[in-house]
Amino acid sequence: MTVTRGMRRIVAGLGLALVCPGLAFSAPAFLYDCDMDGTEYGRGWLSPKIAIVLPEEGGATIVDAMTLTFLKGPVAGTILRDNDSRFIVKWTLENVRADSGRSFAHFDYRASISKTTGKIDLTAGPRTFDSGLRSQGTCARRTH
Repeated sequence: MTVTRGMRRIVAGLGLALVCPGLAFSAPAFLYDCDMDGTEYGRGWLSPKIAIVLPEEGGATIVDAMTLTFLKGPVAGTILRDNDSRFIVKWTLENVRADSGRSFAHFDYRASISKTTGKIDLTAGPRTFDSGLRSQGTCARRTH
C-alpha cells in the first residue's frame, strides 16, 4: 500500500474530525492528537496523523488514515497501561489487503505515549511477521 492522493484527503478529513470531534463520535473526555514522523518509510501502513480518543465512559477509540481507509471509521483499542507516566494502547485492523494484493488477517498497532513529554512510539505489523514498522512523533492532549 502506498500513500495516495486519496489517503491525503483522508488525513485532511481526520484533521477536521479532530477539530470537530462531535462529527465523528461522542464527545471525548480528552484525546491525544498525534503527529507522526517517518511515516514515508512505513510502506503506506503508518498514518501521519493519529487520534486516540478516550471517552468519559472509558475505553479507547483510534482513528487515523488506516482505520478510515480500511474500516471507514474508528476502531476500538485495548488499553494496556494508563498510569502517571505512560499510556499504552493497542488496536488491530482485520482482513486488510495491500495494493500488491497481499492480505493480512491481523495487522496490529501499538502506541506508547509519555504523559510528561507527549512523545509517542508506534509499532505496527502483521502478526505473522517477526519484525514490524516503527514511527515516532508527538501528541498533544486535547479536551473539548
